[in-house]
Amino acid sequence: MSEVDIHPSATVGANVTIMGALTLGANVQVGANVTFFPDVRIGADTRIMPGAVIGRPPIRAGATNRPISLGDATVKIGAHCVISPNAVLYTNLRIGNNVLIGDAASLREGCQLGDDTVVGRGTMLMHDVEVGARSRIHNLACIVGGCRIEADVFIAPHVSSLNDNEVYLKRFGLVPFRINPPRIRRFAVVSAHVTLGAGIEVGRGAVIAPGAVAMRDVPAWTVVAGVPARHMRDVAAEDRQAILRKFGLAREEPA
Repeated sequence: MSEVDIHPSATVGANVTIMGALTLGANVQVGANVTFFPDVRIGADTRIMPGAVIGRPPIRAGATNRPISLGDATVKIGAHCVISPNAVLYTNLRIGNNVLIGDAASLREGCQLGDDTVVGRGTMLMHDVEVGARSRIHNLACIVGGCRIEADVFIAPHVSSLNDNEVYLKRFGLVPFRINPPRIRRFAVVSAHVTLGAGIEVGRGAVIAPGAVAMRDVPAWTVVAGVPARHMRDVAAEDRQAILRKFGLAREEPA
């Protein structure tokens, strides 16, 4: 029988389903109707709210093209986190400390979230997304598989992203499966209703204005807007330096 290790100070609500190995740390609170798939580890003082699903395995249907790799199936959630009602967290996840997962958010297999991150209500992180410490991804965003989001990034509601410019043939299996996700560098801001194209890089400290469609790289410390996104101006030097000073980086970049 799989090992279930629940700390004496943890509390577990009604109708909780435990399907395999589970570790709940000190003072963990689990609400009603939560489902734990096997190999889940929850750190101290974390709260799992009603209806959440933790450790869901991806299940391949005959119509899907993407190969699925479970990797290390263990789900590890750090201390002082909040997993909100009806969130669905897949297997092979690594979630740091002080992380907030919003209502009905979905985190696919292979995702990694640094400390102090936020994933908003209804937001979807597709497979193998990495989110750096202190980044915020707000409500109803869709972050495409393989996307890399560095620390201290702000992503506003309703942002969407792409990782494939070959879907026209790939959907029929006529070209090999591969993805080319975007990368969002530290301190960047992606405003509401922005679309990020496959393979682009949003540079350090860059700002993408609301509603823009960014299909090409966005240079560091610039502001872009429009469809397609175009350079509007540079980030004000004093704003750039204020951010760098806050993180002790002012000497690393020219003013």
